[in-house]
Amino acid sequence: MQISYFSAAVFAAISMPVLAAADDFNLTYHVERFQTSALSLDACANTVAGNAASAGLTVSITNFPGQLSTVSGGATSAGSFVAQCIAVDDKTVAVVQGIDYSQSKGGLGQFADQAFAAVQAAAR
Repeated sequence: MQISYFSAAVFAAISMPVLAAADDFNLTYHVERFQTSALSLDACANTVAGNAASAGLTVSITNFPGQLSTVSGGATSAGSFVAQCIAVDDKTVAVVQGIDYSQSKGGLGQFADQAFAAVQAAAR
């Protein structure tokens, strides 16, 4: 029985910091699919990257042609963002996430809102 008490104590000790850390960030998340004829992978990724650069955020793009484009970056100590433009059949799926390193929505969450609106506008 000592092993099970020990295991429970270790689990509780490990879980407490993880639970406390859950309130240390705020996630903004958008997802929508578009016809590929209206929004290509490149147009999706370039829209997010252009908006990030205009906002003064760091930007990194990883492409898997015909499959996936990932745009990521952020602002030191403020937060980060990840956008994925995914090819699915005749659709382009756009996923834009902003992660603020605070309990409330901040600059990166607002960026995610703006970048997603720009992606929607590019698809019109």
